Amino acid sequence: MAGAHAYDAYRRVDIETASQGKLIVMLFSGAITRAEEAKKALESSDKAKVHEKLIRAQDIMAELRSALNMDAGELSDNLDRVYEYVHHLLVQANLRKEVLPIEQALKILVDMRNTWRDLFEKVAADQAGEPASAPRINPHGASVMNIEG
Repeated sequence: MAGAHAYDAYRRVDIETASQGKLIVMLFSGAITRAEEAKKALESSDKAKVHEKLIRAQDIMAELRSALNMDAGELSDNLDRVYEYVHHLLVQANLRKEVLPIEQALKILVDMRNTWRDLFEKVAADQAGEPASAPRINPHGASVMNIEG
């Protein structure tokens, strides 16, 4: 039991101190994990667990959508549409209790997570080679994803 509490404390600190890029990747990873768990639950006909896991994945997609800076233009509009589509697939999978929409959502989620991860790793590597500059202040607060750069 003490190990579980230590793990929870570690995860909380990891999340609270994570960079914006790491948080985005963590959200995608969480949605992927929940969708995979729902897929396994479907295979074992555990409809209650399917519902629970898909609702959690849908909540993550809603969080990603709400974090978009919609003043950033076409990129944020396109991301919003993709996130909305993935959310739609997860809802359809939940309503119909079918694997195909989960698989479609997983393909998009994995591709997007890997793209975001690669982007943030490249940015971090580029910044490591440059002198430190003053941090940019996000006027929207820490909970809003800044996709402008």
